[in-house]
Amino acid sequence: MMIFSVIGMGLDEIRGHKLRTVLTMLGVILGVASLIALFSVVEGSKKKSLEWMKEVGGFEKMNISDQELKNADKLRINRSKGRTYEDALAIINKCDTVKYVSPEVAGRYTMSYKGKNYRVSTYGVTDAFLKINSYEVAYGRYITDWDIERRSRICIIGTTVAKELFKSEFPLGRNVYINNQYFTIVGILKEYKMMAGKRNTLEFKNNWVSMPITTMQDRFTGNENVSYLNLQVKDANRLSETVQQVKNVLLKRHFYLEDFAFDSREEGAERMKQQNLMYTVLLGCIGGISLLVGGIGIMNIMLASVTARTREIGIRRAIGATKFNVLFQFLIEAVIISVVGGLLGVGLGLFLVKMFSYLPELVPSIDVGNILLAFSFSVCIGLFFGVYPARKAANINPIEALRYE
Repeated sequence: MMIFSVIGMGLDEIRGHKLRTVLTMLGVILGVASLIALFSVVEGSKKKSLEWMKEVGGFEKMNISDQELKNADKLRINRSKGRTYEDALAIINKCDTVKYVSPEVAGRYTMSYKGKNYRVSTYGVTDAFLKINSYEVAYGRYITDWDIERRSRICIIGTTVAKELFKSEFPLGRNVYINNQYFTIVGILKEYKMMAGKRNTLEFKNNWVSMPITTMQDRFTGNENVSYLNLQVKDANRLSETVQQVKNVLLKRHFYLEDFAFDSREEGAERMKQQNLMYTVLLGCIGGISLLVGGIGIMNIMLASVTARTREIGIRRAIGATKFNVLFQFLIEAVIISVVGGLLGVGLGLFLVKMFSYLPELVPSIDVGNILLAFSFSVCIGLFFGVYPARKAANINPIEALRYE
């Protein structure tokens, strides 16, 4: 019962000085609100980055690029063909840690239909391209091994290409010309909606044409080389093992010339994590400073309250209140201020997050753990900065307090 009595007295004291209490709470309110808002922005940025990584194939994807050799044997350099379609076949057959390999030949050509021309990015690929890059076919089919073997004149188009060239016509089964060579459209990709902050990536997914890699090499590039050699591992934890396996295969095929380099998304993922951690710490410090300012305000007001209520403290001690009773009363008042301020700060923080969601390029994400962390921090701040004034009040000499005017 004593606890409820002390809490009641604390609430009465706070209600008796409403303006002072509100001004004291303001620092706590702003501190909690800023922590929640800033953490939500960082969390949203993290989720947006992860979604984008998933859109383009996930963290298990690896790219094999060209590596310039300056001091190598020129004869061996001339013998090595660089990255080829045959390299991809060798990797998938000999590396048990590799899930998919996607050799890609890139170019930019003009597609024509009924006199209308449209410039498009064109890719010669295999069916692995669809799997590695998370593409989906909405109508028709994709490239098969049979198409690659026969060097079929078929193509698959994105929705933007379909809209630009065909308007209201349904493109599936239509014959088109790509650089004056006819092709039949056998598939249309799923339309990808724009995601905030990643507009260019998804625009590309809607605005491209693919064909069998062998057809592209025969009819457009005239050589065996590929523009990109991408692969996806079965287990991201075995990435280093995969690199070594692929390296051994390519060295044998390239006459032991290391004219290739690996670019893993694991490194990019690690950099992204470090960047997010840095932002979290930095923004957390900013919000934490706001809360500390609020805590100092609580201590300042509580010290002023101790001075103003010295005679009251003396009377309470004279009628039997212990040091603990006085200490507990002032401590409860400080905690009540910080708890109420923390709750109001949570409300303001959620409101700010809602406002941020209307801004372009910002997709804040609310995390319950961050809300609880900010609120708990505000309570701890009130408790910490309330201890000194409470101890000062408890240690006042009752006789001197009764004489205080």
